[in-house]
Amino acid sequence: MMNNNGFKMTEPMTAITPFEYAPMPHIHFGWGCRHRLSEQCRQYQHIVVISSRFLAQPGQFAAELIDSLANHCQVQTFIVSGEPSPELVDNIVQQCAHHSDAVIGIGGGSVLDAAKAIAGLLPSQTSVMDYLEGVGAGKPFNVDTCPFIAVPTTAGTGSETTKNAVLSRIGAFKKSFRDNKLLAKAAWLDPELLQTCPKEILHTTGMDAFTQLLESYTTLKSNPMSDALAWQGMQKFIGAFELIDSVDAQQQQIGYGNLMLAAMLSGTTLANAGLGAVHGLAGPIGAFFTAPHGVVCAKLLSPITAANIRALKQHDNIEFCAPFLHKFAQIGRLISQKNNLSDNEAQQCLLDYLQDLSSRYVPQGLAEYGLKSNNIEVVIENCRSGSMLGNPLTLSDEVLRYAIVSSL
Repeated sequence: MMNNNGFKMTEPMTAITPFEYAPMPHIHFGWGCRHRLSEQCRQYQHIVVISSRFLAQPGQFAAELIDSLANHCQVQTFIVSGEPSPELVDNIVQQCAHHSDAVIGIGGGSVLDAAKAIAGLLPSQTSVMDYLEGVGAGKPFNVDTCPFIAVPTTAGTGSETTKNAVLSRIGAFKKSFRDNKLLAKAAWLDPELLQTCPKEILHTTGMDAFTQLLESYTTLKSNPMSDALAWQGMQKFIGAFELIDSVDAQQQQIGYGNLMLAAMLSGTTLANAGLGAVHGLAGPIGAFFTAPHGVVCAKLLSPITAANIRALKQHDNIEFCAPFLHKFAQIGRLISQKNNLSDNEAQQCLLDYLQDLSSRYVPQGLAEYGLKSNNIEVVIENCRSGSMLGNPLTLSDEVLRYAIVSSL
């Protein structure tokens, strides 16, 4: 097809499906930008800081920020270790001064999710179990919230740009506390902070970010804005691990920046386009087993993507399936940097890349965390809501079971 200027069009022109795009925080991005945060917080009188234990140690950024903030306001500090539970969130909310006027979260996704939930509940002193999806009391979230400021120190969950806080009760559930009012007021993205993160955690959290980008790009609910940002995020992610592992400091800096930006973009694309079967399975796996979320995503991304491509090719509705298959091929061409690949060749290139990523950077299987072929039925029984609803096609229990077993 040719457009009015005589240029060949690569895709047929179709009407744009109506969509909405949620607001984003004020983004501050740049090497060393965190050093401006204290000055930006002078408007607040009482700040709650939520941090990991490591970052609160002397000489680490949370400790430095707390000392700086203490020069012009009151500061309360709380430590979050591991995935936050509803009980942890409620307990911290009860300890916070009721007149607190900002919450700063400094750390990985678990710390940011906890801080986000605490900021949402602090003014009203209500319980997160009043609002937690699927397991809470189902009350409307019609309360005032406290400004939340996110400072991520890993590059994975994208929590700094999402409106949900994921909370877990191991053996029972892993659910979201979700509302537009929980969105961060500002996100400070300083790639230099990633230097404090162990490589194995960068690899697993980075795989979570890439999974979110790929799934939001190929979900049922994607839109032109989420597609554009997911594509940019995937471009930044590809090759970032290799740059970070380089012995050249400048290359490392580029890699850290690319990875942090990819993670941030994955948060806003998942918030607006949803996810798919990988995260549909990752939720109940995280609820019933102790497997780290990034490891789960890394091990399931290749078999689930293969299952989706296979199911789309076998489906009777070619018109419906063709755009999804084209997107998977686009990603394969992006990875290979070969625009002349056929769709089948490009899709295979994508699958090979995903398998290589998993083998190289996340070598451990899910069996290390207690999953076995004879105990995964609880995952299958609890995976059909949430993210699974965004998958291009409904995958059978048998297909999902095979994907989990292949990741052990």
